[in-house]
Amino acid sequence: MSSGLQTVDNDGQEYAVGSGMSYWAGASSVEGARRRALIREPGANWDYENYDTLLAVYAMKRALGSEKKYVEFPRKRLLDPIGMRNTLLSTDRFGDFILSSQVYTNARDLARFGLLYLQNGLWNGERLLSEEWVDFVRTPAPSTAGRGNFYGGQFWLVPDERTDVPKDAYSTAGNRGQFVVIVPSHDLVIVRRGLDWGRQGFDRWDMTREVIKAFRAAAAAAD
Repeated sequence: MSSGLQTVDNDGQEYAVGSGMSYWAGASSVEGARRRALIREPGANWDYENYDTLLAVYAMKRALGSEKKYVEFPRKRLLDPIGMRNTLLSTDRFGDFILSSQVYTNARDLARFGLLYLQNGLWNGERLLSEEWVDFVRTPAPSTAGRGNFYGGQFWLVPDERTDVPKDAYSTAGNRGQFVVIVPSHDLVIVRRGLDWGRQGFDRWDMTREVIKAFRAAAAAAD
């Protein structure tokens, strides 16, 4: 989220010129991303922008080298190995994955995804994600240093001002209020699903604090 590309999705016109056109109106997600101009030094500023994710997916496609490998890669290398069999990764009409959103899944599959990260990328003893990648996603992006270190690599981190939540927690965040929170220090994965446009009135870190509090109370009562 620190590419330095001209942002579109946060200027109030996303349905006219933003990545929403590639989600619902038939435009190419890749071409929309590639047309963004570089307007600031990469890594200097943080700005949530779907095109950064879309370009990362495009880079994966180029690295794999063939359409067949690209189409098969997510299911063969991630979804099937961990049993995420109720998950659909949508594409635009040109066949390019839209992994900035448009992923349809259920709570159990999200829990499996969180468990993979809780286990540092291992699943039944097999390494599916490199240790370097897992470290990357939960390390604060340098561009957020002056803003509370709230974001890593495609994952949200506990902001500096939150002292009531374990600092090693990190989270996904869907735009309808879906969260997967991973808390390594408590060996814990929390999944929350909801239909909550804009996530108004709901705070994932408040939820995390209360879940941990409930587990502690239950453990104390059992002693």
